[in-house]
Amino acid sequence: MSLSNNSDLTKERIFPLDLLKALSIVAVVSFHGTLVPQQSYVNLEPTLNILFAPLRFCVPVFLTISFFLGEQSLQRQPEATHYDWLKKRLTRLAIPTCFWFSIAAVLVLIKEEFLGKPITTTLQEICQLVLTGRIFAGAYYLLVILQLSLLLIYLHRYFYQWRNLLFVILLQGFAFIAIDASLQGNFATQFSDFLRLVQRPFIIYWFVYLALGIYLYTNWQVLRQISTGVHTSVKIILLLLTSLAMIAEASWLHHLTGRELLPFEYAMLSCIISAGIWFLALATVEEKQLPSRLLPMVRLLSKYSLGIFCLNGILVHIFVAFSSLILPDLTYNLPQILVIKILGTVLLLSVSLGMSIVLEKLGLGRCVC
Repeated sequence: MSLSNNSDLTKERIFPLDLLKALSIVAVVSFHGTLVPQQSYVNLEPTLNILFAPLRFCVPVFLTISFFLGEQSLQRQPEATHYDWLKKRLTRLAIPTCFWFSIAAVLVLIKEEFLGKPITTTLQEICQLVLTGRIFAGAYYLLVILQLSLLLIYLHRYFYQWRNLLFVILLQGFAFIAIDASLQGNFATQFSDFLRLVQRPFIIYWFVYLALGIYLYTNWQVLRQISTGVHTSVKIILLLLTSLAMIAEASWLHHLTGRELLPFEYAMLSCIISAGIWFLALATVEEKQLPSRLLPMVRLLSKYSLGIFCLNGILVHIFVAFSSLILPDLTYNLPQILVIKILGTVLLLSVSLGMSIVLEKLGLGRCVC
């Protein structure tokens, strides 16, 4: 794909973004692929979190792509007022958010009714799960996008320049340092308690990706030129070094939090670095460079990434509940849980993709695409 300038970016589909979305959605599903009760591998959970830490590029990359495309849509509609653009953007986001949150809430209601909980208690629980982005696995992502979209329309011009991006990266870094200090007890321990209360929708973990997405869109041709000049072996080394950094930082977070890693698993400087490195590594990849048999799957995963993201986060709870009924007392060692995770990821990805395709055919394309 040849893009001569940023005006072309408003007209053409960008294949590297499709590839990034496909890789990221597979990584997202992999975190939910362990389709057995948590207590059956509870002693292995820290090991798994550290071992799969390099896959935490997925949410940062998704957020960066979202605001890359948000800036693209602004450039496509230069005559639109802030209100018109924001109304269109928020409506586009609100439809899948309301749909999937409602589905998940109904399932929680059914489960709690089956367990005999009072309806008032259940409704309070649902409200708490919605506000903290835990109504289904990954629900926080939609809340983060909604919040940051309110900032995008007013701040996007500020992030066209490198020095302003650097300022935001430093600000995000200071936020992560403050979180670490609070977890260590060296600074305002109430701060980490507050973060545990509000959970992952709080934008303190995420605002850097708004700036990064806008900057990368504005400087896409520069990034492609840099990527062209970097040898493939160097890109692989950079990805490996970033992965090692993510493993090291995840180990440190586990040391600070014990078994209570949530909601701090993305409070890592290496997550920011990983998003930039993945964009750099894939910025010049073209469709013809991939095996022809792989291209249809990349396109499908990219197109239905929203549906897969939400569906897999809902289905994982159903699969885990089912497995806890038929295999209630089993425990697993590391090799066994890795096999379960791989097979579970394939199953969850396949079912989520298939259901997304069906939902689009039923007229629910805005909820899955």
